[in-house]
Amino acid sequence: MNTKLFPLAAAMLLTACGFHLKGSLPYDRLPYDRLPYKNWHIQGGELQVPLENALRRSDGLPVSAAQAQASVTVNSVEQQKDVLTITRAAMINEYQLSLRVRAQVSRNGEPVGEPMQIEVRRTLEYADSEILGKQEEEAMIWQEMRRDAAQQIVRRLPFAVY
Repeated sequence: MNTKLFPLAAAMLLTACGFHLKGSLPYDRLPYDRLPYKNWHIQGGELQVPLENALRRSDGLPVSAAQAQASVTVNSVEQQKDVLTITRAAMINEYQLSLRVRAQVSRNGEPVGEPMQIEVRRTLEYADSEILGKQEEEAMIWQEMRRDAAQQIVRRLPFAVY
């Protein structure tokens, strides 16, 4: 009878002490990511859609400038594609894709804090024999990098405003 109660008692003790199995929180909804304002105005250029989506996922609302409590302005977006590795036959083997974003948070038209600088890097393997597929893969990687940069901006908003 003791052997049947042991697993039950062990489970109750573990839950009583606050133990939880390792789960996964979405990285764009961490507990410290509470946005200080609900309504935001975004001027994001090519990052407009990814920024609005990331903001909605963090319980913020993109609104017009007149309704906004604060605004985010993307000042610059720079894309760079560099050769990362070359084979012995002097053929390109990998590229490094870099995306640099500079953004500023403002409240009532006044800048708040220092401008944010986000840098996202990815590696793209290259092969001359798969050129069409690699162009599509590169476009997908750039899109993913823009999404990642937008999520990083939204994640930094609570710290930039205070």
